[in-house]
Amino acid sequence: MNAVLKGKVLNSCKGVSQPQRPGTVRMEDMQRLVHLDLKGAPPKVEYYEKIFPLMRKWGATGLLIEYEDMFPYWGPLSEISSEHTYSLECIASILRLAEENCLAVIPLVQSIGHFEFVLKHDKFKSIREVPNYPMALCPSNEDSLLIVCMMIDQVMEVHPGIRFFHIGADEVYHLGVCEKCKSRMSEENLSPQQLFLIHVKAVLAHMKSAYPTITCIMWDDMLRHAELPVLISSGLGDMVEPMIWHYLSNFQLPIDIFEKYSKVFPNIWIASAFKGATGANAYVTNIAYHIDNHIVWLNVMAREGSKFKKIQGCAVTGWQRYDHYAVLCELFPQALPSLGICLLTLQQGSFTAEVHTTVSQDLKFLSLIPLNPYQRSPVPPCQFPGSDIYTNMIAYLYLSTNYEEFVNDERVLTWMNDYMMEKRFSNPVHIEPILAQCSIILDSFRKIHSQLEASLKEVFYTHTVEEWLKVFVEPKIKRMSDVIEKGKVQLGNQ
Repeated sequence: MNAVLKGKVLNSCKGVSQPQRPGTVRMEDMQRLVHLDLKGAPPKVEYYEKIFPLMRKWGATGLLIEYEDMFPYWGPLSEISSEHTYSLECIASILRLAEENCLAVIPLVQSIGHFEFVLKHDKFKSIREVPNYPMALCPSNEDSLLIVCMMIDQVMEVHPGIRFFHIGADEVYHLGVCEKCKSRMSEENLSPQQLFLIHVKAVLAHMKSAYPTITCIMWDDMLRHAELPVLISSGLGDMVEPMIWHYLSNFQLPIDIFEKYSKVFPNIWIASAFKGATGANAYVTNIAYHIDNHIVWLNVMAREGSKFKKIQGCAVTGWQRYDHYAVLCELFPQALPSLGICLLTLQQGSFTAEVHTTVSQDLKFLSLIPLNPYQRSPVPPCQFPGSDIYTNMIAYLYLSTNYEEFVNDERVLTWMNDYMMEKRFSNPVHIEPILAQCSIILDSFRKIHSQLEASLKEVFYTHTVEEWLKVFVEPKIKRMSDVIEKGKVQLGNQ
């Protein structure tokens, strides 16, 4: 293990974390983390070498790395890891590249919810809160805490020298429903929310005991509706810093949330999004939407920041799957222009023409980056790590629009509907132009399939390339091929 991890990630680079004057919010004082969601489409390690310098140039100071099953757990936890998991050598390389680019690393290990990658395995089904659902572990099962702590310990061993650790703890949809929890709540007079808080506190107690120099972070959503006395009595205020996440383009969190948190937590974090927040199966990023999300956060920080001793920083999240069982959403290279604009907007405190121009030039766009690809504006030539993926994805978006228009076209629905095809009841005067248009679209899909396959292979491993093409492109190719085959049968019957 130690031979693999040559040197600690010391985070000694200038600007990683500076003291902040009480009652002020200064963008340059805050940490700006880029979230790497590795539960889908983990890039090849050499891709990080190309993008970390860009992140740093745009003002990033760190990485929030959510490994999920891409971490190479060992011993009793070995089967948690994906068959495609990063090796310890790969992780050592990522940490080295991060250190070289002055990017502090914060690992994230889920501790109660979003636990599908563990609970899907037969070995760990016994700690499910609901036997049929693999999302949340049972906080009343003594094995649950043991497994979480073992996972944390293994990740900590591979990340020496870090200062912060994220325990997840968001979106726990099943609490207090199993017989163990019901019995415990009855005996100890607890609510489901208190069960959650007690479990989180136990995880944090392990962190404080085993790693006293580490500051812990957790997602805030499970705390939002807790009454102030419950939060205060939980004792979490001295043990963890909440990361308040909000990804919408207009602010919709409870109006009293900052006032309440300020009475419990001296320091907070916030979390915005540069991708992966506008649709579970979206594959192209609407940059304008995410700019609005960051502007909303800048306004909120200016208004509410003085309530806290310090806003530690902002994690700019980029979700790759909505959960372990979801399809992939927007791939990282496709969203790199959005990341650049969001990071620089955050650093500068506003979105300006200068921000837009700077990122466009950094990514070698011949003109300004289009902010909303759904408007079908021309995409200027560009050259950056993964730019072929970016341009091919937008080309695929435009082609998919043509596809949707075709399959919902009145002619197709009228003269080539399934009933007419089954009865072989058709008129060539209608079928022939439909097939001609279908052939053009099919040829375009086959071409974009080939282009996407080649560009995706540059950045991603084979399993990601295969998944993306099979989910998004190949079903459309099959449907168009079926239309042509059925049409030919009809024409042959005339």
